[in-house]
Amino acid sequence: MESAIVLLIIKVVMAGGVMFYLYKDARARDHSWFMWTFAPIIAIFTPDFVGSVLAVLFIFILYTMTKPKGELVKCPHCAKKIHDILAFCPFCRQSVKRECLRCHDTVDWHADRCPHCGSMSLTKF
Repeated sequence: MESAIVLLIIKVVMAGGVMFYLYKDARARDHSWFMWTFAPIIAIFTPDFVGSVLAVLFIFILYTMTKPKGELVKCPHCAKKIHDILAFCPFCRQSVKRECLRCHDTVDWHADRCPHCGSMSLTKF
């Protein structure tokens, strides 16, 4: 009886840790964070311990293979880490890119000129 409770606690801690990591990373990449956060819960209900570990490992590997690739940068408004290709922060919903008024392409927030056409006509901060 005690060993079953200990194994359940280990499953909950293991799934909770993976859930925390998946939430932070998927939310920063704006990548189905709700689904990825709660996917490891199935590991808690798996009857055997080895099956639980394999389920969590499978979900983690599947996430790392399917997540949007790229680096995480700080939002200029709320300072949370976000995916570098996003135009709006998924946390504060503020614009994190500027627009070139000549070619209408997106430009990094701190850029002085457009990397595509070289124009210095960018939207204001």
